[in-house]
Amino acid sequence: MNLQLPDIPKVRGIFITGTDTDVGKTLVAAGLTAALRQRGVKAGYFKPVQSGCPEENGWLIPTDARRVRDLAELPEPLEVLTPITLRLPLAPGVAAAREGVKVDLEKVALSFRELASRYGFLVVEGAGGLYVPLVNTEFLVLDLARWLQLPLLVVARAGLGTINHTALTVLAARHAGLPVAGVILNRCSAAPGLAEQTNPQVIEALTGVPILGKIPEIADLESPDGRKVFLKEMSQICSNTDIFKNL
Repeated sequence: MNLQLPDIPKVRGIFITGTDTDVGKTLVAAGLTAALRQRGVKAGYFKPVQSGCPEENGWLIPTDARRVRDLAELPEPLEVLTPITLRLPLAPGVAAAREGVKVDLEKVALSFRELASRYGFLVVEGAGGLYVPLVNTEFLVLDLARWLQLPLLVVARAGLGTINHTALTVLAARHAGLPVAGVILNRCSAAPGLAEQTNPQVIEALTGVPILGKIPEIADLESPDGRKVFLKEMSQICSNTDIFKNL
């Protein structure tokens, strides 16, 4: 990586990454931010870049940041929570190149500095997995996490195939010198099959990384009851995890 990275402050926080796209990173980031705030922690959220943003009234809307802002009741405008928005549903580095847009890391740093000055703990969400390109192919999500100097929390699927994806994500993180705080398995079924029952123990044995929580499949997260169940699960994860319970 030959990019000149802007200076940013060191903050307390966690970097949410996934084993793949659509594993529930935004859901976990929203739940953690909201649960921490309910516990009295001055927690904020940051997603530096989102691709696949829909256009509303002439503006590209970072829907992930909007979802987190609504659930965690954050006051910041969306352009601070996600300073880089891209239209195409591609890896951000690819989308930016095709759209003729520069992924401006100084703009990212500006938002990060602003949020760091307001919050004692930041929940930062990446895009896809660790090897997703953000600036062409020379600055990846793992480079972003390394720049922000935050430990990783890996969100993974619960069922068949997750052992390989999770172990490779942890291996890639360690190769890059990134600490991994733990793994959260998302969308766990009420009647788990044999793979889902045995995966947590195998992942812990292979990686040496703890499973911090198993979030159940919740039918309607937009309903008051669905939110209550979800936030209860996320609060439990905060209570049982050293990086959160000592805040």
